[in-house]
Amino acid sequence: MGARASGKSEKSLKEGVLNMGAIAALIVAIGIVALIFGGYKTWQAKKLAGAPLAPTGDIVTKGDSVAGEKGAISAEGDVSCPKVLISPVTKTECIYYELKVEGSWKDGDSRKSKTYVEEKVAAGFTLDDGSGPVPVDASQGGDFDCMEKTFSETKKEGLFADLKSAVGKGEPMMFGEYPFENPAMSKADTFECTEKLVKVPSRLYVCGKHAEGVVTSPGWTGLIMSTKSRDELLGSTQDTAKKTLMGGGIGIGVGIVLGIISKLIA
Repeated sequence: MGARASGKSEKSLKEGVLNMGAIAALIVAIGIVALIFGGYKTWQAKKLAGAPLAPTGDIVTKGDSVAGEKGAISAEGDVSCPKVLISPVTKTECIYYELKVEGSWKDGDSRKSKTYVEEKVAAGFTLDDGSGPVPVDASQGGDFDCMEKTFSETKKEGLFADLKSAVGKGEPMMFGEYPFENPAMSKADTFECTEKLVKVPSRLYVCGKHAEGVVTSPGWTGLIMSTKSRDELLGSTQDTAKKTLMGGGIGIGVGIVLGIISKLIA
């Protein structure tokens, strides 16, 4: 009896050590992710701080003379959009939307996927702080904290969909108000549709690059667009960067200590 109890106790201890090691690894991984996100927010805060806030009218009339390094510029003002967009899935009025349809299929023991539709569409709009309107080009997308997900749905295509299409009786797959037609002989049988958009706001702050009197995306880094003021956005970004960097560092430290303890116990 004593030997059996001792064996069970030793087994429980080993399981506990293994669990502690797994928890330690998870905490370290979360800490690393937090550090990466904190680093991104630190970079974003520097980007916001390095883009001069210029009067909207001056951006048009004075151009590069009011911009910072590499044309960096920011502006905030009332939004004017003569022709708003209507989103394809939910039919919502907006100034920008993203539509994505991704298909997937089984391939052996795994699943593969392919993007069938990917759209980024922006309406033409201007900002005006009272000094004159400046056009904003958001067609390349970017970091929009005012963007919301308005639709997300996954559907499986019918078993005889290809046969119906072959005889001319195929029907599109409806995601809300958006009809999607799976290309002929496509391998995908399951599709996910997502719609994100920016509704028509009364006022916006944008941070990007000046180009011939227009505020546009500064390349791969993307346009920043927010319903917060510049000061509010900069403050919240700096605060998030500080907290996530601190939390990530603490998490990695705790994870390493737990890992060492589990090794010592083992």
